[in-house]
Amino acid sequence: MTVAGRSQAERMAIDWEVRLRDPAADDGELRAFRAWHDGLPEHAAAWASLQGRLAQMGGRGGHAGAEGLAVARALRQPVEDRRRALRAGFGVAMLAVTGAGSWKLAHELGYDATWRSATGERGAASLADGSALRFDAASRIDLAGGAGGGRLHLRQGQLLVRARGAVTVAVAGAEVDCSGAELCAGRLGRCGIAAVRGGDASLRLPGRAPVALASGDTFTFDGAGATASPLSFNAAAGWTRGMLVADRLPLPDLAEAFGRYHRDILRVAGPARSHLISGVFRLADLEGALRQVAAALPVRVARYGILTIVE
Repeated sequence: MTVAGRSQAERMAIDWEVRLRDPAADDGELRAFRAWHDGLPEHAAAWASLQGRLAQMGGRGGHAGAEGLAVARALRQPVEDRRRALRAGFGVAMLAVTGAGSWKLAHELGYDATWRSATGERGAASLADGSALRFDAASRIDLAGGAGGGRLHLRQGQLLVRARGAVTVAVAGAEVDCSGAELCAGRLGRCGIAAVRGGDASLRLPGRAPVALASGDTFTFDGAGATASPLSFNAAAGWTRGMLVADRLPLPDLAEAFGRYHRDILRVAGPARSHLISGVFRLADLEGALRQVAAALPVRVARYGILTIVE
C-alpha cells in the first residue's frame, strides 16, 4: 500500500470516528461505514490504529501529555458544534498537535460551561445560596444571572439540585421552576425529563400553559407537550447511583444514555430503532446492558472494535 493510500485511509478513519459519534447517524451511514471498513484490509487497520492512538491520548495508555489529552477529548465530544469543527478541521496531523495550539483548539471547541463533566464522570457543585448541585456524566451547565443567580441552563446531560431558594432550569426547550425542593431534570434521548420531591415545581413549554408538578411527580416533555411518567423521583434520579431505570424507553435513547458513560460508540439501526425496553441497567456495565437487550428483544449485536451496532 502506498503512503498516499495509507494517509487517505487514516483520514477516512478520523472522519468516520466523528460521523459515527453523531447520535443522528442513520442506517445509511452505518451501512456505508461497514462497507468502507470491510472493503479493504487497510481500512480496518486504519480504524483499529486510530482507536489505539486515541486510547493512548485519552490517558488509558499512561503516556498522554496534557495536549494529547485535550485533542483526544475534543475528538470524542458528543456535542454538535464541536463535531462540526472537528469534521472541518481535524486531519491526521492534528493528532500530533502540541503546546498552546491544542489548548486554543480546546477553547474554541466550547470548553466554556460553568460546570462540565467528562464521559463516565459525574460531578457536584454548590450554588451561591448553598443549594447543592449534582450532574450526570457528559453534562454541560451554564449559570446565568451572575454569581448569585438561580438560573441554570442545562445544555447537555442531567442534573439534580436541592434548591434552598428559587431555581429555574432551562432544559430541552423548556423551563422548570422550583423553590425549596429537589429537582431532577435533564435530557433523555429526544425528550426532556423533570421530577420533583419535597416541594412543587412548574414546567413551562413555549406556547403552552404551565404544567404543575407536585412532590413525587415525574414528567417527560418535547415540542408536542408534556406527559406524566410512571417513574418515581428515585427512578428518574437513578443516574446519581449509577443506574438507569427504563420504562418503555426507545432503544436509541438507551444508547444515548450509555454514551455518557462509555467512550465506545453504541448505535441502533434498522427495525431496532422502534423497539422499546424496560428494566434497570448499570451504567458502568455496557456489556451487561447489551446482554439484557439481546435477551429481551429480537435484535442482533454486531461489533467493529469500539463500534457496536444493535439492529
